[in-house]
Amino acid sequence: MLPLLLALSLSAPARIAVLPVVAGEGVTEKTASALTEALAAEVRRRSGAEVITRREIDAVLSLERQKAMMGCTTDACMAELGGALGVELLVNGDVARVGESLLVHFRLMEVAKVRVAAQSDRRLRKGSLDDLLDAIPAMVAELFPGGAGASVAADRPRPADPEVGSAPGPKPAAAGKPLPPPWAEEPEKVDPAKLAQLVLWEDGKGSYLALDPTDLDAPIFAGTGRRLHRCRTSSGSLNGGEGTGDRTFWEPRDGGRASFRWTPQEATLSCGQAEIPMKRVPAMEAKRLLGRADLLAPRWRRIPHVLARDDEGLYFYVDGARLPSGEAADPPDFRLYVGRKGALALVELQDAIRDSGGLVFLTSGGRLVVRQQGRKQTAEWGTGSTRIALTWLEPSDHGPLIYRELGVYAGQALGTPCDGRF
Repeated sequence: MLPLLLALSLSAPARIAVLPVVAGEGVTEKTASALTEALAAEVRRRSGAEVITRREIDAVLSLERQKAMMGCTTDACMAELGGALGVELLVNGDVARVGESLLVHFRLMEVAKVRVAAQSDRRLRKGSLDDLLDAIPAMVAELFPGGAGASVAADRPRPADPEVGSAPGPKPAAAGKPLPPPWAEEPEKVDPAKLAQLVLWEDGKGSYLALDPTDLDAPIFAGTGRRLHRCRTSSGSLNGGEGTGDRTFWEPRDGGRASFRWTPQEATLSCGQAEIPMKRVPAMEAKRLLGRADLLAPRWRRIPHVLARDDEGLYFYVDGARLPSGEAADPPDFRLYVGRKGALALVELQDAIRDSGGLVFLTSGGRLVVRQQGRKQTAEWGTGSTRIALTWLEPSDHGPLIYRELGVYAGQALGTPCDGRF
């Protein structure tokens, strides 16, 4: 038995300001106020942080400064407001009714870095206030993935104590300098000629996919009307005479790749067992939407290296940095996570050794050793002279386990057309 059970807790709760939700067209201030209260309560519950709301803002800022700063629209202004309030993170949002739909957007900002760390968007067709309130828990989970006490912005290492009477084991990392998030929001350079050839499709719920139906080498972009990330793609086929075709793209949450099939007017997005119908956006509207959208590089920037477990269900997972192309980065920036399914914690690495003999990850409580034996990989956990053989799980065969069940990436958007479908 591996002598350790990990219990997660934040060492020092962050301070988060939740600003009043802005009421846009067709939404009353009363509705926005109710949404703000529900948002603050869910952020407090989900993040485990000290939450500052309008009442505390009134006490900290003068009336004149509030008037000057509460109308912030730029990231820099938001960061200034967060600094004035003395908070690490800031949540703001807006809601508006457009036609029959309610559009709601929440953003999580890292004040010190003056950047948006996470964003959650919803389009609720024929939505009511109850629908908005029902959507808040899932939206806040996208801002703070990993359950209570987790923050996507800080991605904080979380300390834990070993089980009483247990021998030394891998100790979760102490709170320190925040690690970079597992994703990136970087502009993607697109040849204007290729951009002009993109056809836009939408699912009627605010999700879009753009591709050139005549070129299998052309990029695919997916996301909301505001932000479209380039997808990592593989195979595809075209029938030029009929205007039909299909493309597959990287989607580890359904065990491999998902696909998009189209005819001249209709298309189907396949995400696991889900088949999502999509319709072609008229050319003029598509040109307008693509012209104002941010076209971004592939979002997800971590890649699995090691996955193993003991016989009592304690998992060891190591990931590393990933290039926009999808390949592993060098240096790899290894991170080790250990724990039960759904509750893995980041463990501080003292060193990571990589050579022809395999991989060795050294921690204050022991070492994880991975070796190549013929065509097989082996893994073991060692503490002093004690060695415990682990069951090797090939990472490429366990996408749903890694991206959905372990909890390391819970609630994270990968930047694929299937985000929000699982």
